[in-house]
Amino acid sequence: MNKPVTVAIFTSNFDMKYILFKEMLDEAGIEYMLVNEITSTIDGIYKGSPSNIGIELRVMEENFEEALEILNSIQ
Repeated sequence: MNKPVTVAIFTSNFDMKYILFKEMLDEAGIEYMLVNEITSTIDGIYKGSPSNIGIELRVMEENFEEALEILNSIQ
């Protein structure tokens, strides 16, 4: 069964690694989904929001190894 799995968690959508990783996944043709992107972005605006919410970048299980190699190449 092919399901989405988390490859990385970022604290901000302004993180350069986050931006570069998304661009490299696009170039490799790997589709991804983002979880908590909106919540994480507004965290600093609304004082009541949890501070431990990160942006999860997920890919399909079949693309996990390739995505992880890409991530490791920029860290």
